[in-house]
Amino acid sequence: MKSGLIENLIAAHCSGDESKFIEALNKLVNDEEKKGNMPTALRLKRAYENKKKSESTVMKFSPSMTTFSSQMNIPRDKDNLLELYEIVQSETSFGDVILPDNQKKILEQIILEQKNSEKLLKHNMSPINRVLLCGPPGCGKTMTAYALGHELNLPIAYVRLDGLVSSYLGQTSTNLRKVFDSVKNQRIVLFLDEFDAIAKKRDDSNELGELKRVVTTLLQNFDNMPTNVFLIAATNHEHLLDSAIWRRFNVVITLELPNEEQRRILIERGISKYNIESKIDYKAIAKVSEGINGSQLEELATAAAKKYLIDKKLKTEDVMSMLIQQLTKFSDSSNESMKVICDMLDRGVSLRAAAKAMGISHNTLDYQVKKYRGELDNE
Repeated sequence: MKSGLIENLIAAHCSGDESKFIEALNKLVNDEEKKGNMPTALRLKRAYENKKKSESTVMKFSPSMTTFSSQMNIPRDKDNLLELYEIVQSETSFGDVILPDNQKKILEQIILEQKNSEKLLKHNMSPINRVLLCGPPGCGKTMTAYALGHELNLPIAYVRLDGLVSSYLGQTSTNLRKVFDSVKNQRIVLFLDEFDAIAKKRDDSNELGELKRVVTTLLQNFDNMPTNVFLIAATNHEHLLDSAIWRRFNVVITLELPNEEQRRILIERGISKYNIESKIDYKAIAKVSEGINGSQLEELATAAAKKYLIDKKLKTEDVMSMLIQQLTKFSDSSNESMKVICDMLDRGVSLRAAAKAMGISHNTLDYQVKKYRGELDNE
């Protein structure tokens, strides 16, 4: 979390001004959402909601901020009493999402069809309303789902798997039916994150019969879902999904880790939003940061911005040094550092630039690299 947002939250609390406190909390929650930290965002807002419920007070968030109040009667798991989903009004715009042009085009088509759903239905044509987002962690699945909700100005029912999946026989299927029944008369986005947890292959010999019943229930609810519900599912493990699940979706989009140009945009946007007046070679950083996801790039940009705000200076090699630390997971192992440096050199980073990032002379680094590569050749 950003320290400035937390400081504003504390200051608002101390002032006793509830509206200022809600505004500060909204900004903090929205920031966590944009970084893809949905569990943290939900815990923050739930902590406030639970407090206000105990005081019999209705929370009134500003319409311009992320809002969570809803007139819907949200179903709960009968055993642990957890709500089965959270209602969220997203502030993540389509412009916040960095994706390839072909994926942007299909998302624009989805938005267009949803906004013109009545016209299509008059001609017995259903708008796209079942989208599956696949891809590794941090590639933007949650942000994409939230951007779609924002562009359509629809509330998002974010399904909580900790409440949905029950250890009691038959309860998970019952919870699924509760979720679909509660939204079937609503104009809403139903977001099933970590979708593979409830849609695994039914021919998996390691799974019990209970999961097979859950998948069957899921398929039945998909088939009976009305067009007013816009369902988005997301998974990091699409290879685990049951074969019958795939044809229930109108569109399947595979999101990948950001390419070089996307990385440049994400890093530059993340640093420049703090009005930092330093000349940073964003292309060079983007070139050597292959394999890093969007969330990690956001953390890198934030760390760089903090250094500038504290030291009043920031150089390309400073950001490179932070990147190396991030890639080595802050390990003290020289082999880990050398592996990262060699990868960078292979992608075109100059030895002098890498040496500056390491804080050593280029002659020393040249010696260490040759020694490391020689040891690899002899293995």
